[in-house]
Amino acid sequence: MSTSIVWFRRDLRLNDNPALAAAGQAELLVPLFCFEQGLWRGRHASPNRNAYLLASLRELDEMLRKAGSRLFYRSGDPAIVLAKLAAETGAERVHINRDYTAHAGSRERRVRAALATAGAELVLHNGIACAEIEELETGSGGTYRVFTPFYRSWDGGRRRRPAGRPRRLRSPPSLGKGRPPSEGAMGVDARAKRLAAGFGPGERAARRAMRRALKGADDYGRVRNLPAEDATTKLSPQLHFGTISARELEALLLERETEGALELRRQIAWRDFWLNVIGRFPANRDLEHDERMRGMRWRRSARDLDAWKRGRTGVPWIDAGMRQLLAQGWMHNRVRMAVASYLTKNLLLDWRHGEAHFMRHLLDGDEAQNNGNWQWAGSVGADAQPYFRIFNPVRQQQRFDPDGIYVRRWLPELAELPDRHLAAPWEAPGPVLAEAGIELGSEYPEPLVDLGESRAEAISRFRDQRDRNGSAD
Repeated sequence: MSTSIVWFRRDLRLNDNPALAAAGQAELLVPLFCFEQGLWRGRHASPNRNAYLLASLRELDEMLRKAGSRLFYRSGDPAIVLAKLAAETGAERVHINRDYTAHAGSRERRVRAALATAGAELVLHNGIACAEIEELETGSGGTYRVFTPFYRSWDGGRRRRPAGRPRRLRSPPSLGKGRPPSEGAMGVDARAKRLAAGFGPGERAARRAMRRALKGADDYGRVRNLPAEDATTKLSPQLHFGTISARELEALLLERETEGALELRRQIAWRDFWLNVIGRFPANRDLEHDERMRGMRWRRSARDLDAWKRGRTGVPWIDAGMRQLLAQGWMHNRVRMAVASYLTKNLLLDWRHGEAHFMRHLLDGDEAQNNGNWQWAGSVGADAQPYFRIFNPVRQQQRFDPDGIYVRRWLPELAELPDRHLAAPWEAPGPVLAEAGIELGSEYPEPLVDLGESRAEAISRFRDQRDRNGSAD
């Protein structure tokens, strides 16, 4: 009997899963999830994501059982695990959905070579990206480094048809199931499970969230910048783990034909852009994409970094975002940009500190997206924010949270401060602070740095860095 293995990774779903659909054509199917140590104990280990992963895998196993199969677990080096499993089951093919990170590329090459010794083939499908991004090239055959031309190419690029959900599957009856590592070994505690549950792990909850997002998509252009309304899709964890398909989401958005739906679709293009960048430039994992910015003289201040992480910078817009991250394992995108700008420009701390902190706590922590966006915010990456454009957190709050609803939600100690002083408490008169029950440096911290002075220093330091490398602005 023909046997195929489908290796689940960031595609924990039955609907629109090209690798699963192809593998399911064999008479016997082995659905596999492999726990490699770098996945759950590596440099970007996260108890929050581990909790989401384990819950999603339990549901995936349940859904596979209803279709007549089950999920098999193995631990260790995927190259060794898959070669052994192929030999044990007589599998001729291992089907996967292509991933794009440096680690994924290295792992794929080792797995392919190991399978060849077992007489099996590794078959790749497009089930993580939306478009066929490996086909997108500039007119000269190069790689897109700027989003706008990438988007034009992406917009008209080839698409696969969403794959159907398999209804009946059959697995080798005598194959041992295996089991995942324990929650304790993966650092999963009650808090991590609570945060993961808040975003609905598993495909069923993800599809409900997708349906809600589609209903609200027409208004997306308005609400996407308003964190107080809490009305964005919050689909980033589901897209990271693949409990929904980016391609299926795009197809459903195109059916709506509204400006809001098209703006949301554009965010899917940004996701593909960062997959494209990390796939073509794997060195970005550790180094600035813009070689002129390598060797930047960042400040070193453990005190300031710790205050930023805890939401104790003295700047309400920044502190609200950082406390939301700790409380929910998520942060509104408008605020993400501001807290990243503050760390790299006002505090002049290395963007890698921010990348690591986000990866530790974010349920949607994704190497391609997180790395790309941190390098963008730090003006060191592909299509980066110009170094002289620095987010002013006071103006950001006044524009996008004028009534202070978002800030007061996460900074209850400022609840009684009048709106006109909420974005910059350090400018409030003493009697106003006293009436609100606030003593700066006690109930709420004084600012770590002066926003204007730190902005000027950042522009000077970034300009000097570029000048040292012989680059004009």
